[in-house]
Amino acid sequence: MEEQIVNLEFINPNKAWVVKELEKLFTEWEVWQNEISKIVDQPYDANRQSEVFADGEENMDFHEILQAKTLTFLNNNIKGHGFIRGFDGHGCDRTDLRLIIRVKHRIQQLRILLASLQYAKVPESFWKEKSKELVQSIVNKGTDAAIEITTQYLKNPTGIS
Repeated sequence: MEEQIVNLEFINPNKAWVVKELEKLFTEWEVWQNEISKIVDQPYDANRQSEVFADGEENMDFHEILQAKTLTFLNNNIKGHGFIRGFDGHGCDRTDLRLIIRVKHRIQQLRILLASLQYAKVPESFWKEKSKELVQSIVNKGTDAAIEITTQYLKNPTGIS
């Protein structure tokens, strides 16, 4: 059976803030990718531990924290993000892969998400707020100015260029 795709939708009506915060998280991931590219393999017990322990437990802990921080942000602000479902060690969250591979995959997922957000649904409260902005910009204006404001707004209702 094929899994139903969940539509991408903003939960938080402050779309600009969500995108800005996600871009900050994306930058953290890029910095993290740069850091892990410098990892010198750490010693580990090959009889009890897998090769991933060569990344170092501190680095693995940092990675899990960054994942949790990103997932928490996405779960609270964007429905259908598809970043990761949880931290069960399966699927895209496989823990048997070295960090350099796992981070590469996370960055690709975030890159796709950022590129798709311009097409995501926004909550009704977003449109109500935009309507208030439009009405406020028209109040006490002459007819020609009101028509010009309305025309510009209808061409670009989100105000994002």
